[in-house]
Amino acid sequence: MKKKNRFVILIMSLLLVFPHATSAEQTITGGCVQPSNGEIDRMLTSEALKHDVPPEIVKAIAFVEAFGWVHCEDGETIISGDGGIGIMQVTDPENEYNLDEERLHTDIAYNISAGVSILNDKFGYSGSVIPLMNDGDRDKLENWYFAVMAYNGLVQKNSPRLKKDGSRNTNTYQDKVFHWIYENNLELPLNLGLDEVLLEDLIYRDNGTIGFRKLSYNTGGPLQSTRHKFEKNDLVVVTAGASLRELPFSKSNPKGKAEREVVTIEDAFSFDQSNNNYNHFVWYPIVTKNQSNSGFVASPYLAPFGKRISGPDRFETAIEISKQGWDKAETVILARSEDFPDALAGAPLAYKLNAPILLTKQSSLNEKTKARIIELGAKKVIILGGKSAVSDNVESSLKKAGVAIVDRIGGATRYETARLIAEELGGNPEKAIVAYGKNFPDALAIAPYAAKNGYPILLTDTSSLNSSTAKAIAESKIGKAIVVGGTAAVSDKTFSQLPNGSIRIRGANRYATSVEIINQLNMPTDIIYNATGQNFADALTGSVLAAKKNSSILLIDDQVRPEITNLIRSKKLDTFHVLGGRGAVSDKAVNNLLK
Repeated sequence: MKKKNRFVILIMSLLLVFPHATSAEQTITGGCVQPSNGEIDRMLTSEALKHDVPPEIVKAIAFVEAFGWVHCEDGETIISGDGGIGIMQVTDPENEYNLDEERLHTDIAYNISAGVSILNDKFGYSGSVIPLMNDGDRDKLENWYFAVMAYNGLVQKNSPRLKKDGSRNTNTYQDKVFHWIYENNLELPLNLGLDEVLLEDLIYRDNGTIGFRKLSYNTGGPLQSTRHKFEKNDLVVVTAGASLRELPFSKSNPKGKAEREVVTIEDAFSFDQSNNNYNHFVWYPIVTKNQSNSGFVASPYLAPFGKRISGPDRFETAIEISKQGWDKAETVILARSEDFPDALAGAPLAYKLNAPILLTKQSSLNEKTKARIIELGAKKVIILGGKSAVSDNVESSLKKAGVAIVDRIGGATRYETARLIAEELGGNPEKAIVAYGKNFPDALAIAPYAAKNGYPILLTDTSSLNSSTAKAIAESKIGKAIVVGGTAAVSDKTFSQLPNGSIRIRGANRYATSVEIINQLNMPTDIIYNATGQNFADALTGSVLAAKKNSSILLIDDQVRPEITNLIRSKKLDTFHVLGGRGAVSDKAVNNLLK
């Protein structure tokens, strides 16, 4: 049976078993004021995010535990028959968590914090006391299944398999919690068939508890991520037919229906403006493809796709890229913004020094770049290129800004600069990257690989091996080269002048070559960084970030390119970070990745 069908059957059975959100044997004691549903929603969400727990999980637990988010009635705190206190039904009979019992009664924020802390602690048992689900990604809702079970108790009534016949037990605490995640998040399609959990994996003890012989499961199929962590400029896939609303409220004026497409999150989420509903979702302001429409969309209709890392210009895009990888940096690499030659070889050195690459004008230091260098606390800046590329004025501006050491790596030509960077990189690299020196795409597409492996990037002419490059290969005793690009970029004659055993990686064009780099070098693809193939700046500054994040750079444009489509399908790529704004990488280009 297919996963989707198993899930539908599971939910139908849950609807029969759990027609109402009620909790047994509740009594009332204590003294407090019951907040509105809207305020409780805010409190549960905030505390969950503070502990890096999916808010959907926390909201559903509170919903199941306490009559649907009830902490107290008529000034009296609800207490369960087994002593569970308040909205999270917190119990700590062995004082394991050193909780203040009086505050659990009177302080709802404290009660929620205690409950979330206990749940988080239970998740930490994954792989030792309870099974680890899939890769253990905290953002995947299904991965919390056994932690939710442990929150209520590792007892036989919560076993996912019935002891008598091994059939799926949907009458468990944790299945009830996940049922309400489904119900109160617009039928979010959870993957909880759990066919992988077998009866023989479970230990039924005489004292009524349950243990596990197997401590990890891979359930396969798509898993659902929390929808509460999207940020401004995140890229998400919107469900076809989802309503865009004028306000974050299901009864506000509709602004049309969305297509299935990649859209941009414009700001942080808003809570539902109704204070009296039990919806567990939030609302995000989005802008649709090509900025044709905007409005608020309920979070369950949005699925993660990636992030657009950009600023209003290439200087600020470089700054935003640096923020993705560095809070502080001892060293910064500074490259010229208007032209690429001296910077092409910079990624391996930047990676070695754990330094972001920022941009400057030839004649003056960009003010925001300067501010970012100060913010990073950089004590050293390395300028790539001679004084004709980056002037003395930039150097003096850095010193006035308080940078203690300003070094420059620059030769008479781009080829010599690349050789000097290789010399500074040092070590004994077994290989070097050789790329055409009069264009940027091939060198930048392979830069993350070169950086990660400590291979220098050397440049050459088409017709013959440049003398500076030949010298660098000889000096470093490099045994092999990886030539990137076709014969129109690096001729067969040039290739023949390289050490024996050298290889060539090429595609029909720059976009196909970036695909071949990923395929032939078996580059990581959990996350792909995407940059325009028409300009160098964003790929340059993004190359060292991609290396730092153990990822790759894929060059794209507005065309649907079969090589890219095949790469996405064959490697099942689903997370794409985009370097640059819409002027560099259009919405159309991004949506081609979805196809």
